[in-house]
Amino acid sequence: MPLDKSRIHGVVWDLDNTLYRFTDAFYKSCTEAAAQAALEMGIKLSYEDTLKLAERSEQEYGYSMHGYVTDHGLTYASLHFPFHQRIDETVIDPIEGVEKALRRIKMPQVILTNASRCWAQRVLKFTGLDQMFPDDKIVPMEDVNFEPKARSTKGFRKAAKILGIPPENLLMVDDLDRNLAMAYEVGLQTAYIHHGDPMQELPDFIDEQFKDVLYLEKFLNR
Repeated sequence: MPLDKSRIHGVVWDLDNTLYRFTDAFYKSCTEAAAQAALEMGIKLSYEDTLKLAERSEQEYGYSMHGYVTDHGLTYASLHFPFHQRIDETVIDPIEGVEKALRRIKMPQVILTNASRCWAQRVLKFTGLDQMFPDDKIVPMEDVNFEPKARSTKGFRKAAKILGIPPENLLMVDDLDRNLAMAYEVGLQTAYIHHGDPMQELPDFIDEQFKDVLYLEKFLNR
């Protein structure tokens, strides 16, 4: 159903590819970081084969380290920090006007990310959003027992607790539709960021879709 603005008293933001855009250079940095992290954690492959597996995992699953976990016995938790420490935040594409747009949303806001706190801090500083989201307004995956948004309600419940707002009065914004199903289950309204490639038909767990954060801000303040 369409978003009910009267119910929205706070916003929970995804970070990656929502508050900024991915680039080809970013994907390359991710696969290289994944390969380096896997080698550090003891994967029994050459660097070339480890990198190829990361590239294949990114193409097939949207996550560079998928093959390391499913086929080589490594864990998300063990790879999480070394992976994010090695990604180059300077190759992402900031969205012009996002900081001003978020400041025009006059309600509490928090970031819920499947990435690490260290990565979130670096990205927020690079994009100029660090003053808006201090550490106590960031929920990284290590704070929810490495349970991702697509498979757990824990992050959404923690975000609601941090904001002090019931889930039914929050809006969750993400660029991955699979990350919105559990938010909807908890009671949050949901908005999908499509970056110019909208869904032809929205699933029941997505209330509305927007091209980017700037369009969403205009909707909320209309």
